[in-house]
Amino acid sequence: MVKFCPSCGTKLEQEYNFCPSCGFDLRKVAEAESPKEEPIETDTETIIICDTCGEENSPGNKICQYCGAPLKGSNVDKVVVKEKKTVKEKQREPKTRQAKLKTTSVKTPPPAKTKELDQKKLLLIFGGVIIVIVIILWSSGVLNSNEPEQVGQNQVTDQNSGVDLNNIQKINALETEVKNNPDDTAKLLELAHLKNDSGLYEQAIVDYQKYLEKVPSNPDARIDMGVCYYNLKNYDEAIKQMEKALKYSPEHQIGYLNLGIVNLTAGNFEKSQEWLKKAVQIDPNSEIGKKAQELLESHKK
Repeated sequence: MVKFCPSCGTKLEQEYNFCPSCGFDLRKVAEAESPKEEPIETDTETIIICDTCGEENSPGNKICQYCGAPLKGSNVDKVVVKEKKTVKEKQREPKTRQAKLKTTSVKTPPPAKTKELDQKKLLLIFGGVIIVIVIILWSSGVLNSNEPEQVGQNQVTDQNSGVDLNNIQKINALETEVKNNPDDTAKLLELAHLKNDSGLYEQAIVDYQKYLEKVPSNPDARIDMGVCYYNLKNYDEAIKQMEKALKYSPEHQIGYLNLGIVNLTAGNFEKSQEWLKKAVQIDPNSEIGKKAQELLESHKK
Protein backbone atom coordinates (compact mmCIF):
# COMPACT_ATOMS: atom_id res chain seq x y z
CA MET A 1 0.00 0.00 0.00
CA VAL A 2 1.45 3.39 -1.06
CA LYS A 3 1.68 5.96 1.74
CA PHE A 4 2.17 9.74 1.68
CA CYS A 5 3.44 12.19 4.29
CA PRO A 6 0.43 13.82 5.92
CA SER A 7 2.42 17.07 6.27
CA CYS A 8 4.01 17.68 2.82
CA GLY A 9 2.46 14.95 0.66
CA THR A 10 5.75 13.31 -0.25
CA LYS A 11 5.39 9.72 -1.50
CA LEU A 12 6.92 7.33 1.02
CA GLU A 13 8.68 4.45 -0.75
CA GLN A 14 9.36 2.54 2.49
CA GLU A 15 8.73 2.66 6.23
CA TYR A 16 10.17 5.86 7.80
CA ASN A 17 10.05 7.21 11.33
CA PHE A 18 10.41 10.75 9.95
CA CYS A 19 9.50 12.19 6.54
CA PRO A 20 12.70 12.45 4.37
CA SER A 21 11.42 15.72 2.86
CA CYS A 22 9.98 17.73 5.74
CA GLY A 23 11.01 15.75 8.85
CA PHE A 24 7.41 15.09 10.04
CA ASP A 25 7.26 12.48 12.83
CA LEU A 26 5.54 9.58 11.06
CA ARG A 27 5.37 7.50 14.29
CA LYS A 28 2.42 9.58 15.45
CA VAL A 29 0.49 8.48 12.37
CA ALA A 30 1.27 4.80 13.10
CA GLU A 31 0.06 5.14 16.70
CA ALA A 32 -3.14 6.81 15.56
CA GLU A 33 -3.88 3.99 13.08
CA SER A 34 -3.10 1.12 15.51
CA PRO A 35 -6.15 -0.32 17.37
CA LYS A 36 -6.58 0.87 20.91
CA GLU A 37 -8.02 -1.31 23.62
CA GLU A 38 -10.16 0.02 26.32
CA PRO A 39 -9.39 -0.85 29.94
CA ILE A 40 -11.18 -3.89 31.36
CA GLU A 41 -14.64 -3.01 32.61
CA THR A 42 -16.79 -5.14 34.91
CA ASP A 43 -20.41 -5.15 35.87
CA THR A 44 -22.65 -7.16 38.22
CA GLU A 45 -25.93 -8.91 37.57
CA THR A 46 -28.27 -10.72 39.98
CA ILE A 47 -28.93 -14.44 39.32
CA ILE A 48 -30.28 -17.51 41.10
CA ILE A 49 -28.55 -20.89 40.70
CA CYS A 50 -30.64 -24.10 40.38
CA ASP A 51 -29.75 -26.66 43.09
CA THR A 52 -30.72 -29.51 40.74
CA CYS A 53 -28.86 -28.81 37.47
CA GLY A 54 -26.56 -25.89 38.48
CA GLU A 55 -27.74 -23.60 35.70
CA GLU A 56 -28.17 -19.85 36.16
CA ASN A 57 -31.66 -18.36 36.11
CA SER A 58 -33.14 -14.89 36.24
CA PRO A 59 -33.95 -13.78 39.82
CA GLY A 60 -37.69 -13.65 39.09
CA ASN A 61 -37.89 -17.34 38.07
CA LYS A 62 -39.72 -19.78 40.37
CA ILE A 63 -39.02 -22.83 38.18
CA CYS A 64 -35.67 -23.66 36.55
CA GLN A 65 -35.89 -22.89 32.84
CA TYR A 66 -33.43 -25.73 32.07
CA CYS A 67 -34.61 -28.75 34.10
CA GLY A 68 -38.03 -27.66 35.43
CA ALA A 69 -37.13 -28.10 39.11
CA PRO A 70 -38.39 -25.58 41.73
CA LEU A 71 -35.80 -22.89 42.51
CA LYS A 72 -35.03 -22.92 46.25
CA GLY A 73 -31.70 -21.00 46.38
CA SER A 74 -31.26 -17.32 47.14
CA ASN A 75 -30.29 -14.57 44.70
CA VAL A 76 -26.55 -13.95 44.23
CA ASP A 77 -24.59 -11.20 42.49
CA LYS A 78 -22.37 -12.28 39.59
CA VAL A 79 -19.43 -10.21 38.34
CA VAL A 80 -19.48 -9.92 34.56
CA VAL A 81 -16.41 -8.85 32.56
CA LYS A 82 -17.42 -6.65 29.67
CA GLU A 83 -16.02 -7.58 26.29
CA LYS A 84 -12.97 -5.61 25.14
CA LYS A 85 -13.41 -3.67 21.92
CA THR A 86 -10.96 -1.59 19.94
CA VAL A 87 -11.84 1.86 18.75
CA LYS A 88 -12.25 0.62 15.21
CA GLU A 89 -14.48 -2.29 16.30
CA LYS A 90 -16.77 0.14 18.10
CA GLN A 91 -16.93 2.33 15.04
CA ARG A 92 -17.76 -0.62 12.75
CA GLU A 93 -20.30 -2.25 15.14
CA PRO A 94 -23.85 -2.00 13.72
CA LYS A 95 -26.58 -0.29 15.68
CA THR A 96 -28.55 -3.55 15.99
CA ARG A 97 -25.76 -5.30 17.92
CA GLN A 98 -27.27 -4.46 21.32
CA ALA A 99 -30.64 -5.92 20.40
CA LYS A 100 -28.99 -9.06 19.01
CA LEU A 101 -27.07 -9.68 22.23
CA LYS A 102 -30.26 -9.31 24.21
CA THR A 103 -32.08 -12.00 22.26
CA THR A 104 -29.18 -14.49 22.21
CA SER A 105 -27.90 -14.07 25.77
CA VAL A 106 -30.41 -16.55 27.28
CA LYS A 107 -29.05 -20.09 27.38
CA THR A 108 -31.12 -22.95 26.06
CA PRO A 109 -30.96 -26.36 27.79
CA PRO A 110 -28.63 -28.84 26.04
CA PRO A 111 -30.74 -31.21 23.86
CA ALA A 112 -28.75 -34.28 24.84
CA LYS A 113 -29.31 -33.65 28.55
CA THR A 114 -33.06 -33.23 28.16
CA LYS A 115 -33.27 -36.39 26.07
CA GLU A 116 -31.36 -38.37 28.70
CA LEU A 117 -33.74 -37.27 31.46
CA ASP A 118 -36.78 -38.24 29.34
CA GLN A 119 -35.37 -41.70 28.63
CA LYS A 120 -34.77 -42.37 32.32
CA LYS A 121 -38.33 -41.37 33.19
CA LEU A 122 -39.74 -43.54 30.41
CA LEU A 123 -37.67 -46.54 31.54
CA LEU A 124 -38.86 -46.12 35.13
CA ILE A 125 -42.50 -45.83 34.05
CA PHE A 126 -42.21 -48.82 31.68
CA GLY A 127 -40.51 -50.92 34.35
CA GLY A 128 -43.25 -50.09 36.86
CA VAL A 129 -45.98 -51.10 34.39
CA ILE A 130 -44.25 -54.44 33.69
CA ILE A 131 -43.97 -55.17 37.43
CA VAL A 132 -47.68 -54.40 37.97
CA ILE A 133 -48.67 -56.68 35.04
CA VAL A 134 -46.52 -59.53 36.37
CA ILE A 135 -48.05 -59.17 39.86
CA ILE A 136 -51.58 -59.21 38.41
CA LEU A 137 -50.88 -62.28 36.29
CA TRP A 138 -49.21 -64.10 39.18
CA SER A 139 -52.04 -63.36 41.60
CA SER A 140 -54.62 -64.50 39.05
CA GLY A 141 -52.86 -67.83 38.58
CA VAL A 142 -51.85 -67.38 34.93
CA LEU A 143 -48.12 -67.61 35.76
CA ASN A 144 -48.46 -70.29 38.43
CA SER A 145 -47.34 -73.41 36.57
CA ASN A 146 -47.12 -75.44 39.80
CA GLU A 147 -50.80 -75.16 40.73
CA PRO A 148 -52.16 -78.50 42.08
CA GLU A 149 -54.36 -80.46 39.70
CA GLN A 150 -58.08 -79.86 40.30
CA VAL A 151 -60.30 -82.72 41.43
CA GLY A 152 -62.59 -83.18 38.45
CA GLN A 153 -63.08 -80.92 35.45
CA ASN A 154 -66.27 -79.30 36.67
CA GLN A 155 -65.48 -78.84 40.38
CA VAL A 156 -65.85 -75.40 41.98
CA THR A 157 -62.33 -74.46 43.07
CA ASP A 158 -61.41 -70.83 42.42
CA GLN A 159 -63.74 -67.92 42.19
CA ASN A 160 -61.07 -65.51 40.96
CA SER A 161 -59.21 -67.42 38.24
CA GLY A 162 -57.65 -65.12 35.65
CA VAL A 163 -57.84 -65.11 31.88
CA ASP A 164 -55.29 -67.49 30.36
CA LEU A 165 -53.78 -65.38 27.60
CA ASN A 166 -52.23 -68.47 26.00
CA ASN A 167 -55.72 -69.75 25.14
CA ILE A 168 -56.85 -66.66 23.22
CA GLN A 169 -55.44 -67.87 19.90
CA LYS A 170 -56.99 -71.30 20.35
CA ILE A 171 -60.34 -69.73 21.28
CA ASN A 172 -60.32 -67.67 18.09
CA ALA A 173 -59.57 -70.76 16.02
CA LEU A 174 -62.38 -72.74 17.67
CA GLU A 175 -64.87 -69.91 17.18
CA THR A 176 -64.07 -69.95 13.47
CA GLU A 177 -64.61 -73.72 13.31
CA VAL A 178 -67.93 -73.49 15.16
CA LYS A 179 -69.08 -70.64 12.93
CA ASN A 180 -68.29 -72.66 9.82
CA ASN A 181 -69.89 -75.82 11.25
CA PRO A 182 -72.59 -74.90 13.83
CA ASP A 183 -73.76 -78.53 14.13
CA ASP A 184 -70.40 -79.68 15.54
CA THR A 185 -71.46 -79.93 19.19
CA ALA A 186 -68.10 -81.38 20.27
CA LYS A 187 -66.25 -78.27 19.09
CA LEU A 188 -68.90 -76.05 20.66
CA LEU A 189 -68.49 -77.79 24.03
CA GLU A 190 -64.69 -77.60 23.73
CA LEU A 191 -64.98 -73.87 23.07
CA ALA A 192 -67.20 -73.40 26.15
CA HIS A 193 -64.77 -75.34 28.35
CA LEU A 194 -61.79 -73.32 27.06
CA LYS A 195 -63.51 -70.01 27.78
CA ASN A 196 -64.48 -71.29 31.23
CA ASP A 197 -60.88 -72.31 31.97
CA SER A 198 -59.66 -68.92 30.69
CA GLY A 199 -61.95 -66.99 33.03
CA LEU A 200 -64.28 -65.77 30.25
CA TYR A 201 -67.32 -66.90 32.21
CA GLU A 202 -70.03 -64.84 30.51
CA GLN A 203 -68.89 -65.95 27.05
CA ALA A 204 -68.61 -69.55 28.25
CA ILE A 205 -72.21 -69.47 29.53
CA VAL A 206 -73.44 -68.41 26.08
CA ASP A 207 -71.67 -71.37 24.46
CA TYR A 208 -72.86 -73.81 27.15
CA GLN A 209 -76.45 -72.67 26.57
CA LYS A 210 -76.11 -73.22 22.81
CA TYR A 211 -74.70 -76.67 23.45
CA LEU A 212 -77.37 -77.65 26.01
CA GLU A 213 -80.12 -76.64 23.61
CA LYS A 214 -78.85 -79.46 21.39
CA VAL A 215 -77.67 -81.87 24.12
CA PRO A 216 -79.74 -81.05 27.26
CA SER A 217 -78.97 -84.32 29.06
CA ASN A 218 -75.22 -83.73 29.52
CA PRO A 219 -74.84 -83.23 33.31
CA ASP A 220 -71.15 -82.29 33.11
CA ALA A 221 -71.82 -79.39 30.72
CA ARG A 222 -74.65 -78.13 32.92
CA ILE A 223 -72.54 -78.32 36.09
CA ASP A 224 -69.70 -76.51 34.30
CA MET A 225 -72.15 -73.78 33.33
CA GLY A 226 -73.20 -73.63 36.99
CA VAL A 227 -69.55 -73.13 37.93
CA CYS A 228 -69.45 -70.12 35.58
CA TYR A 229 -72.49 -68.62 37.32
CA TYR A 230 -70.79 -69.30 40.67
CA ASN A 231 -67.66 -67.44 39.60
CA LEU A 232 -69.86 -64.52 38.52
CA LYS A 233 -71.45 -64.65 42.04
CA ASN A 234 -74.85 -65.54 40.61
CA TYR A 235 -75.39 -68.23 43.23
CA ASP A 236 -79.11 -68.77 42.62
CA GLU A 237 -78.60 -69.60 38.93
CA ALA A 238 -75.58 -71.76 39.78
CA ILE A 239 -77.68 -73.82 42.23
CA LYS A 240 -80.51 -74.08 39.70
CA GLN A 241 -78.29 -75.47 36.93
CA MET A 242 -76.45 -77.92 39.21
CA GLU A 243 -79.67 -79.30 40.69
CA LYS A 244 -81.00 -79.75 37.16
CA ALA A 245 -77.84 -81.68 36.22
CA LEU A 246 -78.44 -84.12 39.11
CA LYS A 247 -81.83 -85.01 37.64
CA TYR A 248 -79.97 -86.46 34.64
CA SER A 249 -77.23 -88.03 36.81
CA PRO A 250 -78.32 -88.69 40.45
CA GLU A 251 -74.93 -90.18 41.39
CA HIS A 252 -72.88 -87.23 40.15
CA GLN A 253 -70.56 -86.86 43.17
CA ILE A 254 -68.89 -83.64 41.97
CA GLY A 255 -72.32 -82.13 41.46
CA TYR A 256 -73.19 -82.74 45.13
CA LEU A 257 -69.85 -81.33 46.28
CA ASN A 258 -70.31 -78.22 44.14
CA LEU A 259 -73.84 -77.68 45.44
CA GLY A 260 -72.45 -77.88 48.97
CA ILE A 261 -69.81 -75.27 48.19
CA VAL A 262 -72.19 -72.88 46.36
CA ASN A 263 -74.80 -73.04 49.14
CA LEU A 264 -72.11 -72.53 51.77
CA THR A 265 -70.84 -69.44 49.95
CA ALA A 266 -74.41 -68.15 49.55
CA GLY A 267 -75.01 -68.52 53.30
CA ASN A 268 -77.34 -71.54 53.04
CA PHE A 269 -75.55 -73.49 55.79
CA GLU A 270 -78.07 -76.29 56.39
CA LYS A 271 -78.58 -76.92 52.68
CA SER A 272 -74.82 -76.97 52.22
CA GLN A 273 -74.45 -79.66 54.90
CA GLU A 274 -77.14 -81.74 53.20
CA TRP A 275 -75.38 -81.70 49.78
CA LEU A 276 -71.94 -82.39 51.28
CA LYS A 277 -73.22 -85.41 53.21
CA LYS A 278 -74.67 -86.87 50.00
CA ALA A 279 -71.29 -86.42 48.31
CA VAL A 280 -69.63 -88.37 51.14
CA GLN A 281 -72.26 -91.13 51.01
CA ILE A 282 -71.62 -91.82 47.31
CA ASP A 283 -67.94 -92.66 47.91
CA PRO A 284 -66.25 -91.54 51.16
CA ASN A 285 -62.83 -92.86 50.03
CA SER A 286 -62.60 -90.89 46.79
CA GLU A 287 -60.89 -87.52 46.66
CA ILE A 288 -64.26 -85.83 46.17
CA GLY A 289 -65.68 -87.65 49.20
CA LYS A 290 -62.69 -86.72 51.34
CA LYS A 291 -62.99 -83.10 50.25
CA ALA A 292 -66.68 -83.05 51.16
CA GLN A 293 -65.89 -84.58 54.57
CA GLU A 294 -63.24 -81.93 55.27
CA LEU A 295 -65.74 -79.18 54.49
CA LEU A 296 -68.32 -80.78 56.79
CA GLU A 297 -65.87 -80.98 59.67
CA SER A 298 -64.49 -77.45 59.16
CA HIS A 299 -67.99 -75.91 59.12
CA LYS A 300 -69.64 -77.64 62.04
CA LYS A 301 -71.86 -75.46 64.18
